[in-house]
Amino acid sequence: MSWRENKLIRIKTREGKQGRIKFLAVFFIICLVVIIIRLFDLQVLKGGFYAALAIGQHELYQKLFPERGSIYIVENNNGQQILFPLVTNKDLHMLYAVPADVEKPRETAEKLFELFGWPEDIDMKKVEEELFADISVNLDPIMAAEIKQTRLEKWQAEQQEQEITRLESILAKANDPYEPIRHKLTDEQMETIKSWNMKGLAFKDEIWRFYPERGMGGHIFGFWGFDGDSRVGKYGLEGYFDQELTGEFGEIYSERDAWGNIIAIGNNSLKEKVDGSDLVLTIDRAIQYQSCQALQEYVDYFKAESGSVIVTNPKTGEILALCGAPDYNPDEYNKVKDVSVYNNPAIFDAYEPGSIFKSITMAMALDTGKIQPDTAYVDTGSVYIKPYIIKNYNEKVYGRQTMTEVLEKSINTGSIFAMRQITPKIFAQYAKDFGFGRLTGLELAQEVAGDISNLDKNNEIYAATASFGQGLNVTPIQMIMAVGALANGGQLMKPYIVSQIINSDGVIETFKPQELKQVISAKAAAMISGMLVSVVENSYTKSAKIDGYRLAGKTGTAQIADKNQKGYLGDSVVSTSFVGYGPFADPRFAIIVNINKPQWGKTGEAVAAPVFKKIAKFILQYYNVPYDSK
Repeated sequence: MSWRENKLIRIKTREGKQGRIKFLAVFFIICLVVIIIRLFDLQVLKGGFYAALAIGQHELYQKLFPERGSIYIVENNNGQQILFPLVTNKDLHMLYAVPADVEKPRETAEKLFELFGWPEDIDMKKVEEELFADISVNLDPIMAAEIKQTRLEKWQAEQQEQEITRLESILAKANDPYEPIRHKLTDEQMETIKSWNMKGLAFKDEIWRFYPERGMGGHIFGFWGFDGDSRVGKYGLEGYFDQELTGEFGEIYSERDAWGNIIAIGNNSLKEKVDGSDLVLTIDRAIQYQSCQALQEYVDYFKAESGSVIVTNPKTGEILALCGAPDYNPDEYNKVKDVSVYNNPAIFDAYEPGSIFKSITMAMALDTGKIQPDTAYVDTGSVYIKPYIIKNYNEKVYGRQTMTEVLEKSINTGSIFAMRQITPKIFAQYAKDFGFGRLTGLELAQEVAGDISNLDKNNEIYAATASFGQGLNVTPIQMIMAVGALANGGQLMKPYIVSQIINSDGVIETFKPQELKQVISAKAAAMISGMLVSVVENSYTKSAKIDGYRLAGKTGTAQIADKNQKGYLGDSVVSTSFVGYGPFADPRFAIIVNINKPQWGKTGEAVAAPVFKKIAKFILQYYNVPYDSK
């Protein structure tokens, strides 16, 4: 081999080595770039995810849920005062299925139906009404019973098959890891299901609000419902005191080693949960129950659309009873078809009060000294306030009448006469002093302020119509507190329904009666009370009279304003009311009854006054009030 060939071989060998070196260099550069990209992805783009995984392995964080506070009333038991729960908590269970693990969907569905029966949302009363709607009342009773039985059995068979098929379809879903089946299972129901030893059924503990007293008025309590994935108090006390009832959440934080054990010298912390506070109400259990029952009885009897009752202690402002109709059961709040039922009519429904407002108008005029109970005027049947003519109910003409007779006969022109003695401006200021047009501050969610803004307008017509309860909107709670001031020597009190808040540490916050304003003098209050006693004793309002007692009261009947346009819904669409208190010498209670859109009756004397009488009679006996000495 020549030296030229040998040199050529050496050159090629050197070039090959350099090529391999370049290839390796490029390869390592590419690997480095890949590693850098991967590190960027892991540490920057996905850093939070893997940090969370690391925290999950090396740190422990758990939220501590406080126990929601209960709601109580005070009851006397052999001379001792005890707390009786109206709202509390109950540990129940939720049944859920893992359909992927269910081996016998049909058999499981049949056993679940056997245990639970119909779906929770079926209203059997409504079902029967629909099934039997075409059965004539004149049909032979035996034949009618047979037809009803046949139809009901057929319906039950069809519904049973539908429900079992529905459950089976849920349990047969392939690869489905979770399907909720039923809430609020008792311990006994859970143990029964466990005894079946069927795969794919499991349970989860749940805490539910429990309202043990039926017929006590759901509007007071509200409910503990869902807002997204969390639970919050809504409406009533549950909504107004949600923060106090909820308490404060706690948390546990600690570091763990590779085996999951807590590191004693690690960064550990504990924030204790604070259980919710308990509420103690001013409500009297017996008066509340009787009031709600009486209201519902007469709403049903007159086929009315809605109604409300409030009973107060006029001397303190304590709410002894508060009911609304239609009512709902807070345990089953999700079954309500119309969410407007949640609104408490006693504090939410602003309405034209009608003639019950005449008692307030007379109290104003008496306080100024411009009239006396025997002050007279001549009624011509109408009053002209350009360009309007205001007439009495049924266009009656009464002639010469005293102010007491104006209340007894509920004369519109007489109320205008009393208002004119004090001028519209002073009338408007008194209305504000009595609390109309602003919130009373009662501790229930969704209170509205009403509307008396018309009284600020520079036109006498607004004060004239307001003097007999038209052209202004008030709430029942405002009306009863204003009338309560007449019973309380002219002193307006703040209403309250919670007497105590008991914190989880045992500290008790007590609420006392709160005086707001001396609206009228004690002398004026005594005079108007005497006039209202005469109304019950001597007028057509005798359906509110109770033998042996002098009670003060006034009826009201007003057309319901059309919310969509000016004017009213029609002569036949009315709001009937009665407000009163007693006994005259030492008032122990004040009651307002409001019943809207009765199908018949149509007057406060016929519809609302009997409710007042029934409740008042019970309270007088319940308190063992001696007969009046006249």
